[in-house]
Amino acid sequence: MGYALLPHMTLLNDNKSYIKLWGTLRYLPGGVVKFSIIPFFKFFDILRKIILNLLFWGIVAIIAAVFVKNSYVPKVSEGSVLLLNPTGYIIEYTPSDTADILLESERRKDTTLREIIAVLNEAASDDNISSVFLDLRKLDGSGLSKLQEIAMAIKNVKDSGKKVIAFSDTYSQSKYYLACYAENIVIDPFGEMMFKGIGGFQNYYGKGLNKYGIKVNVFRAGEYKSAVEPFISDKMSAPAREASVGYLNDLWAQYLAAVTRERNITKRDIDRYISSYAVILEKNRGNSAKTAKSYNIIDTIAVYEEALALAGTGNKINWKDYYKTITKKEKPAPQRIAVVVASGPIVSGKQPPGTIGASSYVSILEGIRKDQKIAAVILRIDSGGGSVGASEAIRRSLQDVKKEGKLVIVSMSSIAASGAYWISTASDTILCMPSTLTGSIGVFGMLPDISEFLAKYPGITTDGYGTTKFSSFYRPDMSLSEDMKKILTLSVENDYSTFLSFVSSSRDIQLSETRKIAGGRIWSGNSAVEIGLADDVGTLGNAIALAAQESGILDYSVDYYEPKEDLRTTISRGLKGMASSDKDTISAKFYNFISSALPLFSGKTDNSDVIFESLFDGNQSIYMGPEYIFR
Repeated sequence: MGYALLPHMTLLNDNKSYIKLWGTLRYLPGGVVKFSIIPFFKFFDILRKIILNLLFWGIVAIIAAVFVKNSYVPKVSEGSVLLLNPTGYIIEYTPSDTADILLESERRKDTTLREIIAVLNEAASDDNISSVFLDLRKLDGSGLSKLQEIAMAIKNVKDSGKKVIAFSDTYSQSKYYLACYAENIVIDPFGEMMFKGIGGFQNYYGKGLNKYGIKVNVFRAGEYKSAVEPFISDKMSAPAREASVGYLNDLWAQYLAAVTRERNITKRDIDRYISSYAVILEKNRGNSAKTAKSYNIIDTIAVYEEALALAGTGNKINWKDYYKTITKKEKPAPQRIAVVVASGPIVSGKQPPGTIGASSYVSILEGIRKDQKIAAVILRIDSGGGSVGASEAIRRSLQDVKKEGKLVIVSMSSIAASGAYWISTASDTILCMPSTLTGSIGVFGMLPDISEFLAKYPGITTDGYGTTKFSSFYRPDMSLSEDMKKILTLSVENDYSTFLSFVSSSRDIQLSETRKIAGGRIWSGNSAVEIGLADDVGTLGNAIALAAQESGILDYSVDYYEPKEDLRTTISRGLKGMASSDKDTISAKFYNFISSALPLFSGKTDNSDVIFESLFDGNQSIYMGPEYIFR
């Protein structure tokens, strides 16, 4: 019996037995059976077309859904109640809708600060809006400066004579800060309100790394530059503690000042509530809501439906829908003010929103430089720093914008430190919020040495040949020579000297005085104004008004610029977000450190920028937490 695998398979079967296969089987004279597999291929071709069509029309449906969602503009009837329910974290950049729709992610979508501000400001002057209902249940947290800006807008609504009701099942400190500006704070009967204060804590790996023979070579300019400490020590250093005590106490004092003023209570009342919370909670049989009400921390205990009824019986309009009515009113003007939103770690290359990619922002700034209708530029920055090279590339682009005669103002959000301040030195004016964390004028680099660990435990050694004594540079599996250490030390010191000179010349401060306020120390916004690192405190709205005034323009529009991302990047980012929504875990911090060294260890690069871009404050959660977010 023989078989030939051909498009028409001939089967020699002397016994004429019937073999049933997936295809067409035909008997031919002489006992020859002809089996055709063409229908088999036709079946899969049809199946392929069906699948592709389903995918195509699925994508079309998604695009249509996004279009319909974004194009719908509701009508605001008289006596409407504005439902303001921020979700996730308050951020500066605009998150993408596409990833959430494609992936049906359950992760809470973050909320853009400027959209909330715009909605509240419009509501204050809209006669059709009778009240605002703050539903704070899904707010995860925010930097204090962002809370302060929103609070100002809420107060503006209340001052216009409109009712403001706040509700949450449980009040974190960020939620409570906003709720304080409402006339009625409502909590669920099973809710909780507890003041925890502000703390900055982190793990120290020094002893653990030494135990296993892992060394970390540190090159640092600035005694307050504490990002390196977790990898070489077992506790916080005295300079780091001094700086932390300074700005954390300042932020907490600002928080308490707002709460006591708006709630008409004293700091002593809150101190007593905190110190005796366990006792008074016991008196109320563990009911936190009743405990908070007894101390005038909240006003009303009620469920959601009852709280919503307090806002009025008018038509309810979601704030996202209301925002569309605002954007529809916007009209182009003869002159423009460009607001460049820069948020996240500063790195090289092209990056999506939420990361400050040098190539992305250089391209944005170059377009602004060439646009003759743009009179002024505001860099709205929210970053703990990053790569020296990437920061310098953006700083130079800002300088090029200034050379065109355009005003450049930096508006600092919750944090604008280290590499972010490096960029800020190219501005004409710097405005910050009282609680902004800024400064951190210093430089560091780290390179792990795991040679002892490899030799001791897995029994792995490294050997080879290089044409020069620097051929093994930046290999974590080999110890650094003294020459290599000297080169890295000189590199860091050179960058630090350059940083100091930029600050000194841009802020018109003597170099000797600049050294006193530098050293990697973090300052609050209030302190930054006092020592000359910022010109004044102010919101983004203040920065826009100042830009118009200084540029001498009256009729203008405000355009926002931030990186765009393609569909592929959006899906990839969404998948990563689904995998992990917590960027501030201990494992994440250590992973960021180790992963920065892996490309070097694998021999994939010999570029020193890998270490410096990854560890020069590239991830703000490594050295100061995520903006010291109020949760």
